[in-house]
Amino acid sequence: MRFLGGNMAVIKTKYEQTKMYDTPVCAEVNSVQDIFSVEAIEESGIFTLPGGKYSKTYMLSDINFAGVTDEEQKSIIVSFSKVLKGIPCRFSYSIANEHVDEKSFHEKVLYKKRGDADDRLRDSYNQVIREKLSDAKQGLYQTIYLTLTISADGVKDAKATFMSIEGAIRSAFIGLGLNGMQGSSMKSLSIDERMQLIYNFMHTGLESGYRFSFQKAVSMGQDFINILSPAAIEFDNESFVLNGSYGKVMYIEDYPKALESDIITSLSKINCTSYVTVNNELLDISGFKQEISRKYMAVGMKIEGEKQRNRNNNDYLADASQKLLNEKEKLDQFMKELDSLDDHYFNTTILVLFLADSKEELVQIEDKLKNIASLKSLTLKSCFAMQKEALNSALIYGIQEFKRVVNLSSSCLAMFMPFKTQELNDENGVYYGINQLSQNAIFADKKKLKNHNGMILGQSGSGKSVFSKSEMISVYLNNPTDQILIVDPQSEYGPVVMRMHGTVICFDSKKEFYLNPMDVDFDGVDYAGLREIISEKADFILTLISSLLKRDMEAEEQGVVDRVIDKVYSANYSMRKRLNGETENASEYEVPEFMKEEITEVSLSEDLSKEEQVRAYSPTLQDVYQGLLDEGTDLADHLAAAMEIFVNGSLNLFNHRTNVDLSNRLIAFDIAGLKDNLRITSMLIMMETLRGKIKVNAKVGRWTHLYIDEFHELLAVDQVANFILKLWKEIRKMSGILNGITQNMSDLLNDENAGKLSAILSNTEYFALLSQSSVDKKKLMEFLPSISPAMFNFVDNAESGTGLLKMGSVTVPFDMRMSKESEIYEIVNTDGGGYGV
Repeated sequence: MRFLGGNMAVIKTKYEQTKMYDTPVCAEVNSVQDIFSVEAIEESGIFTLPGGKYSKTYMLSDINFAGVTDEEQKSIIVSFSKVLKGIPCRFSYSIANEHVDEKSFHEKVLYKKRGDADDRLRDSYNQVIREKLSDAKQGLYQTIYLTLTISADGVKDAKATFMSIEGAIRSAFIGLGLNGMQGSSMKSLSIDERMQLIYNFMHTGLESGYRFSFQKAVSMGQDFINILSPAAIEFDNESFVLNGSYGKVMYIEDYPKALESDIITSLSKINCTSYVTVNNELLDISGFKQEISRKYMAVGMKIEGEKQRNRNNNDYLADASQKLLNEKEKLDQFMKELDSLDDHYFNTTILVLFLADSKEELVQIEDKLKNIASLKSLTLKSCFAMQKEALNSALIYGIQEFKRVVNLSSSCLAMFMPFKTQELNDENGVYYGINQLSQNAIFADKKKLKNHNGMILGQSGSGKSVFSKSEMISVYLNNPTDQILIVDPQSEYGPVVMRMHGTVICFDSKKEFYLNPMDVDFDGVDYAGLREIISEKADFILTLISSLLKRDMEAEEQGVVDRVIDKVYSANYSMRKRLNGETENASEYEVPEFMKEEITEVSLSEDLSKEEQVRAYSPTLQDVYQGLLDEGTDLADHLAAAMEIFVNGSLNLFNHRTNVDLSNRLIAFDIAGLKDNLRITSMLIMMETLRGKIKVNAKVGRWTHLYIDEFHELLAVDQVANFILKLWKEIRKMSGILNGITQNMSDLLNDENAGKLSAILSNTEYFALLSQSSVDKKKLMEFLPSISPAMFNFVDNAESGTGLLKMGSVTVPFDMRMSKESEIYEIVNTDGGGYGV
């Protein structure tokens, strides 16, 4: 029998097969196109790889890992190990620091110009953002990718397989969240997104605004390999040169006995284009057991061999070397664990790919990485003579052309945690500085929350006022149709509002700024809508008179007021309809007879806009007062007498028709000059005016942002607090966002406010927490259990302008300090303090 040893295929075990390199499409590189090992691409985002393999890439959102307690980290690690156990195929996860060209950077981050008078301020704000990100990581975005690789009988089979496994994996990643914290969302990359990422990397150093389009490439008959190919690439043993940039791929050779959970995130901290990739090949457990058994038998044979040598040397008492005995004991223990523990095992290779502008910088980055690795008891080594293969293995192809494997259980693999901190990067969101953990920009949009309302809390000197003003300006600049309303108890916001060409309304009789709390817009209101308006206005008048009487209204008194309000507004409704030539029967509801009475013919003396009609023809407090007198009862006369000082007396500030412009996009209501005997009434009337304005805005699809400073002061007044609580619950349905601003939780959590605060917090998803005292921090931890206790370290007597931002289930530590030289700082820092740097 003849054996053709040179050509005979070597039979490999299942375990040995997992250590085999993937075969590249081109063994030798003769052109830039030859570096790619992708055979075909598919519109669903699937890559066809050599050997009947198919891959698909997903983007994972980050979760809060670095900012939680040790116990919470342990829970996340256990959960992550379960996620890894549930992935039934080859997979890799990568932390990518991807460079974005300046144009894309501007499109993604900076405030868009609107072609209006505020563009100059947008330029100023964009300068603040540029400077802040320049100090951190301008143009670099850190993203986590997961790539799954399967074997399948064609693309159709691959699609079906990916669909069958995606749901369970996606659900497992979402389950990583703890105590109400958000888990990791898994988003499939489209073919355009996946190709764009590879194109951007391969064209590093080249100015290109190219956007890949699968449909366009197909229609034009373009070859995707030609599209991806760089202008030039050259490999040597230790590194490569890509379009004039220098790159290198290294791998972890030696691992520590005790793993730390921040190894991957530490290696990804370098400020350059980089990929830290963890490639994993799932081991067949039966084949793995066979491999361990084979090693156990081999060690046993070595031990017997050493014993035999000792006996041959007449040393009958000597045993084998302690090293071999220890190895046999460990293998024996490991085999028992394999039989008893329900765990999965992987052959894992960890690669670090990085780029630099020069060879010198490449050496510097390599030294930094080696220092980081040394601190973690790791050894990094160059992928010698295999830079091309290592490059393909580090990018998001799903290829493993380079392997230097280590056997890891799912629990050990979970220690190579890709997650660090949650990010807030809402499109068209408001700028909130940078994330202190990741150095990425924070952009958040309250409109995307289920409950839009928010609280801004910070002790004196924390930068609370500057933070609030900065947010208001951002909202103003970034939402050109929205209206911002501010309740200003201490005349603090006037300078900012005037600088932004807004309106300041002072509740002071000397100023002669008047607001009619009875104003109502009947445009488009049918009889059913009228009944709703009457009900709301009756509630307001009842609250107003109750505050004047300094007691709750009796049921009989409520009936009188309700009847008078019904008559006043019904008559006004009928008159306004006639003024505009509208019929009263344009409703499915029957109009009451008293509204059909003969009314003296009236006509508009001039063409008035809807807003002018509201001011000119709405009822006033005088009409309510007169209506009570017309009742002709002692009870009605008593109620009229309570109102008289606000109608005919010295406090008749609100018995005038509105003479201020409420259409300005930015309005501050300054109540600092109110007399004590007018304060509660003024607050109630102001809140009614604000509520009316919010409703009018909602009617035309306009968002309203209401800020109430010194929030605890308004909550301390029962009648005002009840009004705020009602508005806090219903404003979401009116496209409104209500924001309370105050110093201390202690102010809010007194015995009188405890119940009110509970109702408020249950309808609040946005919290900006600046520096807090130890007492207030403890109270916040009780009221916000979904924020990890470790995260509260960022507000424990924090530096001015820094703190925590909670948006829904996402919590990030922010740093919103800005240069004292910026125009925005000059605008918001009206008190001489602030947090400029």
